[in-house]
Amino acid sequence: MIITLNEAIKMYARVCQVRYGENASAKVKATARQLEKNGDLEGHRVWNQVARELDNALAKDSDRLN
Repeated sequence: MIITLNEAIKMYARVCQVRYGENASAKVKATARQLEKNGDLEGHRVWNQVARELDNALAKDSDRLN
C-alpha cells in the first residue's frame, strides 16, 4: 500500500488532534516555525499543511454544531 503525502498529512492531523486536543493546531504551527527557523523549508511547508488540515477540521466541526 502506497500512502500519498496528502493522505499522510490528513492521518497525522488526526493523530495530533487526538494527542494534543484543542492545542493541536498551535503545537503544529510552532513546529512549522521551528523547522523554518532551522532552514527546513520542506518540513515547514508540510507542517503548515498539517496545521491547515487541523484548522479546516475544526471549522467543519464548528459548522456542524451550529
